[in-house]
Amino acid sequence: MVLWLAAPLMVAQLVHVSYNLVDALWLSRLYEGALAVPRQVWPTLMFFYAIAMALSSANLAMISQYVGAERYDMASRTASKLLTFNLALASAICLTYYTLRPYIFTYITTVPPELYNDVMVYSNVMLLDIFFMYLGTAFTTVLQAIGDTRTPTYISVAGALLNIVLDPVMIFGWFGFPRMGVVGAAVATVVSRALVAAVALKLFIGGFAGVRLTLVRPDGPWILRSLRIATPLAALQMSNSLAFMAQLRLVNTFGRVVATAYSIGFTVMDIADAAMFGLSQAVAIVVGQLIGAQMYSKARRAALAATLFVGIVTSFGAAAVYTFRYPIASVFTSSAEVLEEAVRFIEYFGLTAPFFSVFFVGFAVGRGSGHTYVPSAIAFTRLWVLRIALGYVLALAMGMGPVGIWLSMAISNVVGGVMAIAWVALGNWTRPVVEVAAPPRVSTIPPSPRCLKREESPEGEAVTE
Repeated sequence: MVLWLAAPLMVAQLVHVSYNLVDALWLSRLYEGALAVPRQVWPTLMFFYAIAMALSSANLAMISQYVGAERYDMASRTASKLLTFNLALASAICLTYYTLRPYIFTYITTVPPELYNDVMVYSNVMLLDIFFMYLGTAFTTVLQAIGDTRTPTYISVAGALLNIVLDPVMIFGWFGFPRMGVVGAAVATVVSRALVAAVALKLFIGGFAGVRLTLVRPDGPWILRSLRIATPLAALQMSNSLAFMAQLRLVNTFGRVVATAYSIGFTVMDIADAAMFGLSQAVAIVVGQLIGAQMYSKARRAALAATLFVGIVTSFGAAAVYTFRYPIASVFTSSAEVLEEAVRFIEYFGLTAPFFSVFFVGFAVGRGSGHTYVPSAIAFTRLWVLRIALGYVLALAMGMGPVGIWLSMAISNVVGGVMAIAWVALGNWTRPVVEVAAPPRVSTIPPSPRCLKREESPEGEAVTE
C-alpha cells in the first residue's frame, strides 16, 4: 500500500530533482556562482512557508483519519476551513516577506557582495510563490489525505516540466523574450506554481472523491485542534529555516567559493534523496488512515517497514552519487577550487544521507499520526545542537574551516536517524487525534446484552467491552 501511494510521489520528486538540476545547470552558465542565488533565498522562503506546511500537516492527520473512519462530511468541512484560512493568511505573509528581505539578506544570512543584487531581485519575484504555495498546499493536502497521490502528481509534474521548459527561455531571452538572467529562473518557478494552483482549484469546484471544497469560516474547535497539532511543526519549521539561515551565514563567512560549493553539493545530493520525499509522504497518508480505521498495530508495522525500505533505497542512491561525485559536480562549475570543495561536501554528507532519510520518514509518521512533539524535538536537536552549534565550534573555534561544517552535517544526519527509528519502533504515537468512531445508527432491534464488541487498543491488543 505504501509503495502504491508512493510511486507517483516518487515520480513527481524525480521530476522536481531534474528541474533543480536543470535550473542549476542553466544558472551556472551565467557566471561562476549564479547557481548559488536560489540556495541563498530558499531558507528564507521556507521560514514563511512554515505556517502553511504545518497547517497542512495538521489537517492531513485530521482529514486522513476522518476518511479512514468514513466521515466524509467532516473531511470536507475540515478541508474547506483549511482552504479559507490559507487564502486569508497568504497575502499578509507576502507583504511581511517583502518588507523584511533587505534586513534578512544583509544582517542574518550576510549574502556575499557579489551575489547580493541578484538575491534581492530573485526574492522579489519569489514572494509571489508564497501565495501560490499556500493555495496549492491546501489542495495537495486534501488529495493526499483521501489517498489520491496520482492527481497531485500529474499536476505537479506538469508544473515542473513547464518550469524546465521556461527556465532557459526566461534566463537567456529565447524566442523573443527579454533576457532576465537569474530573475528568469524565479519567473519560471512562479508561473509553474500558479498553474498547479489554478488546475487544483478547477478540480475541486464541483467536488472530488467525496470531498468538496467551499469557503467556510474556520471555527474555534478547528482552530484549536489545528494549532495543537501544527504549533510544534510550525515552530520546528521556522526553527529549521532559521537554522539553515544560520548555517548559510557560516558558509558565507568563507566567501563565494564555499557558498557555490555548498549549493552544488546540495543539488547533487537531491539525486540520492529523490525517493525519500515521495515515500515519506505516503507513510504519512497510510499511518493516518490506518489509525483512523483503528488498525494500530498495522500502522506501526507499516511505518517500520517503510523506514527500512527508505533507508535501503537511499543507500543505493548515496553510493552512486559518491562513486561519481567528481564528474557529477564538474557539470556545474569550471573552477577547480569550487569543484574540490563541492566534492569534499559530497564525501562527508553523501554517505550519511540514508540516516537523513530515516529521520525524514520518522517525521512523516509524526505528521500522519498527529503526534508531532517528539519528532519536532529530535529535529531541533539535530539541527541546532549538532549541525549549527557543533558546526560553528568545528569550523571557527577549532579552525577546521568548511570541513567543520560538512562534518557537523554528517554527524547530525546519523544521530537524527538513529533517534527517529527508535521513536517509530517504541514511541506511543498510535493514539488517534480525532474522534474516529462512526456516528451512531438508529436500530429498531434492541441490542442483546450478550453482544460483545471487540476493538484493538492503541497499542495493538484486543480488548473487550
